[in-house]
Amino acid sequence: MKKILMVGVILLAICVSISAVSADDGWSFSWSSSDSSNSNGGEISFDNGKLKIQGIELSIPDGFKENKNEEKLAVDTNDTNNAKYSACAFTNGDKDIITKVFFMDDKEFENLTSNGDGSSIDATMAGIKGIFYPDKYDDQTPTFEYIKDGKIVEVNAPDNETIEAVIK
Repeated sequence: MKKILMVGVILLAICVSISAVSADDGWSFSWSSSDSSNSNGGEISFDNGKLKIQGIELSIPDGFKENKNEEKLAVDTNDTNNAKYSACAFTNGDKDIITKVFFMDDKEFENLTSNGDGSSIDATMAGIKGIFYPDKYDDQTPTFEYIKDGKIVEVNAPDNETIEAVIK
């Protein structure tokens, strides 16, 4: 009788443990402080100068430090495409690199077009075709956007050489 009671208690403990783990939507094996993720597919990780944001890999030049306060993960853009974006910022003195990846849960971005008003032009940087903005955010810094894996990748940096280093 004691054996049956002991087996019952052990089985009950196992069931309670499994229920508790599966009830926590945010449960994960990732314990790294430099990784961020959420339950609807968003992911950002930065290690040794390599940034992975929504599955897109970028390189951050030496000297730039991650600014975790500016990190955004799967934020709604509130546009008609139901798009979301994730963003990261890096600082080196008075120079900033801001990376964004725009994505949609149910479909992919297919193309980008320049504005036609002179504020953007079709361009190729580091062998990648996209759209170049000499001053998209009115801060005298260039921005380059391109499509990769159905997502729009945007890099704003102090100069063209830094953009090319990030997207290589």
